[in-house]
Amino acid sequence: MSSHDKTPFRHVPIVTVLVAGVHFAVVAQENQNAPALPDAPVRTWTSVNGNVVEGAFVREEEGKIFLKRPNGAIIATTRAKLSPKDLLWIDARLNPEKAAKTESFAKAAQLEINKMEGYKKVRRLILHTYTKLTNNERDDKMLAFLLRDALSMYGWQFIAADCYLTTSGKKGKIKEMQFMPQAPIPLREAVQMTRDKFTLALPDPAIVKEVSQDGDTYWEVQGVPPYVSRILLLVDPDTQNIKRFDFTFPPPGKS
Repeated sequence: MSSHDKTPFRHVPIVTVLVAGVHFAVVAQENQNAPALPDAPVRTWTSVNGNVVEGAFVREEEGKIFLKRPNGAIIATTRAKLSPKDLLWIDARLNPEKAAKTESFAKAAQLEINKMEGYKKVRRLILHTYTKLTNNERDDKMLAFLLRDALSMYGWQFIAADCYLTTSGKKGKIKEMQFMPQAPIPLREAVQMTRDKFTLALPDPAIVKEVSQDGDTYWEVQGVPPYVSRILLLVDPDTQNIKRFDFTFPPPGKS
């Protein structure tokens, strides 16, 4: 066997195909029988659009995820096209010592929602509407009304907001928002509130990852829509429930 034949990947042409509704690139290999990692299981991978494909994880390289199909073909996709659950699986496999604690919550049935006391106290709003506001300087604007009526109309103990500044130094697009419930909320209920009370299209199930920041513990919601940069649920150290919902939004022109 020549040295050329021993090279499993070389001059790798890539052809884009549709596998079970998911866009992948088929990697033309000189050795189609190259194995996946020894203990990599064949599992179901899900795209952000909900389509699925079967395969075993091979490697991650330059932002691409390589999978081995049951028929031996190697396919590639990008991190951006995989579900949050799949990305957490990959990260835990590649860095097991740094694997973050995660929780998964399916959409709650109405019977379960009816028992959520904190959920029932809060009025639904459409968060996306507030992210479109570009002038928040005056007190007779939509954001000012929300902050003023946080408890009386919306059921939150308080709502706070910070804005990006315009070129003239005025309050422009919303940068951050914080919502504090009247009492700490159990995590499962808080995730359902994040989905419903802010009218957010989250994956089902919704995945949250435990993170630390400035000495506090949060649960970070995965798979947030593009008009939201980050959602952090602040953990109350005494009850281990959620005492604040923190939202960060991209700067003007980035969402």
